[in-house]
Amino acid sequence: MAAIATTLFSLDAIAASGQVFTWRRAKDGLLVASGERRCLLSQEGDAEKGVVFVRRADGSDVNADELAYWRHYLALDVDYEKILGELAMPAEVMEVGVGIRVLAQDWWDTAVSFVVSQNSNIVRIQRTMDALLDAGGGCVPGPDQLTEVLADEAFAAGLKLGYRRPYLEALAARAQAWHPARIDQRDVSLEESIAELEESPGIGPKVASCICLFGLGYLDAVPRDTWIKRAEREHHVAWDARWGGIQQQFVFAWMREKGRGK
Repeated sequence: MAAIATTLFSLDAIAASGQVFTWRRAKDGLLVASGERRCLLSQEGDAEKGVVFVRRADGSDVNADELAYWRHYLALDVDYEKILGELAMPAEVMEVGVGIRVLAQDWWDTAVSFVVSQNSNIVRIQRTMDALLDAGGGCVPGPDQLTEVLADEAFAAGLKLGYRRPYLEALAARAQAWHPARIDQRDVSLEESIAELEESPGIGPKVASCICLFGLGYLDAVPRDTWIKRAEREHHVAWDARWGGIQQQFVFAWMREKGRGK
């Protein structure tokens, strides 16, 4: 199996960060889906210093191209020590969030996940995403296949999407002939991408920001949920113009931890 030495990286911290719903626990680690790819990830050591092991989903060895893909996906090609030094967040925030990285996820996986996530909880979101992963043979069904599975009334009812179902159907219909301009044009601004995503019914500023941060590589995007709005209101958090999305993940983890302590 391939091994990557890591610092400031934790699979467990990332899995609990609320940014990804295409990971599933397996006997030998985490079964991870991204686009049409899958792998098995495991880790030794801790968030400060460790080793991540990468295998194909069937347990066989990955090749050099596959390893490069997963290294980028896990943001292991990003200098987090430098970024976190520039952010200079309070020690308490850094400690709670240690090991978190913003993944370079597939935009479609992210879009489906966060349309599903609206006004829901982690357990319900993961249950729905697991059903979709099963329907897609281990990966999130693409736009055409998602349209087909949502047309199956029995299957769609089992997903318990409620009002989210027409939003997911609209996204799938639109994406059959469309994907965000960011994929082809790297100079598209964050504001332009958010506006483009909001053209799809049911995608508002928060979901659009999540897709931009987790699926389109805008590390300055700051999704604002209840925890983040509370951090802004109670702790006067201001967001870094370049790395605000990374900062958001640490602040989110910190605020959620503070909430559990009450």
